[in-house]
Amino acid sequence: MHEVVMPKIDVAMETGRVIKWLKKEGDKVKKEEPIALAISEKLTFEISAPETGELHKIFVSENVDVPIGQVIAVITEPGDQVEDVNKAIEEITKSLPTLRKEKERMKEMPRERVKISPLAKKIAEQYSIDIRRIKGTGPGGRIVKDDVLKAVEESKFKIKKTQKTIPLSGIRSVIAERMTYSFQNVPHAVLIVKVNMSEAVKLCRTYEKEKGISLSYTAIFAKAVAKALMEHPIMNSTLDGKEIKMLKDINLGIAVSTERGLIVPVIHNADKRSLVELTNAIRELAEKARLDKLSLGELTGGTFTITNLGMFGVDAFIPIINPKQAGILAIGKIVDEVKAVDRQNFRVQPTAMLSLSFDHRITDGAPAAKFLARVKEIVENPSLLLP
Repeated sequence: MHEVVMPKIDVAMETGRVIKWLKKEGDKVKKEEPIALAISEKLTFEISAPETGELHKIFVSENVDVPIGQVIAVITEPGDQVEDVNKAIEEITKSLPTLRKEKERMKEMPRERVKISPLAKKIAEQYSIDIRRIKGTGPGGRIVKDDVLKAVEESKFKIKKTQKTIPLSGIRSVIAERMTYSFQNVPHAVLIVKVNMSEAVKLCRTYEKEKGISLSYTAIFAKAVAKALMEHPIMNSTLDGKEIKMLKDINLGIAVSTERGLIVPVIHNADKRSLVELTNAIRELAEKARLDKLSLGELTGGTFTITNLGMFGVDAFIPIINPKQAGILAIGKIVDEVKAVDRQNFRVQPTAMLSLSFDHRITDGAPAAKFLARVKEIVENPSLLLP
């Protein structure tokens, strides 16, 4: 008998979710044949059979979170003893997460009694008003008729016609969960700075004219961030329990918008890549992300993230940190700005806004500010970008 477990495919992964079983109990399976489609973070991946045999037992339903390492199915071979298999299944069943049991227990718990008059209750039921959201003005906080009628009037202003309903499932569901977790549990601090893009723009024009290469502005920032992370390793760290671990590799996640949701493919060892290599890598990964052809290696191991909404006309924005990372840099659009040379002379220069969100548990404002200042300095001095 062979156990199929929820794999750990990324350092940030704590749970996984089977979103579709590709095989059913009793089906014959071959070694390394996909038997389930699962999801974690922003990654959809296949779970394959560890050995050839029969998918004897499935332990978890679709769209239920289970911890990594949890047995989700067993595969048997012709020579397996029935008694041994049944005993093993019994032991595995005992170890399954108690999430569903907890949900059942919560359902069985008696709800707090709401004080409400019979007439008020009848009106609330008629208009589908949630009485738990009404503050009673009667004796002892009792909800009376006028309280419900007031809630009915207020609800009329909130009713909107629904054009389309989109289920919060799959990658959209995982994004919602991870970003909510990060926003609620990671103390975000944000620094914003304006960068002069004059030299970066000249650099792009030079590459286009002399080498026929169209550099990506995101690649320029990726190169600057990679260099700055080498000098400020605290920003390339992760919080593991009560330890801050500064990571050796600099792997940059590049946020990509797709029809399925936000995907963050990873450029490994970004500090060792040239501007041209980074440009090509970003374009290739973005295309793969939109076609859903990214490999596991291209979706895991990120240590810092860059997100650019400048191409969508966004001046500046505050990004949410990806779980387990120390920070994320947001890039706004490049705009021409009039700058005073002196009291009588002015010039027009391209500028962009940078927003750095960082985990205040890992570092403080001053070190983060030095990192951001270094990114700005490198972008404004192209000679620092070149090998």
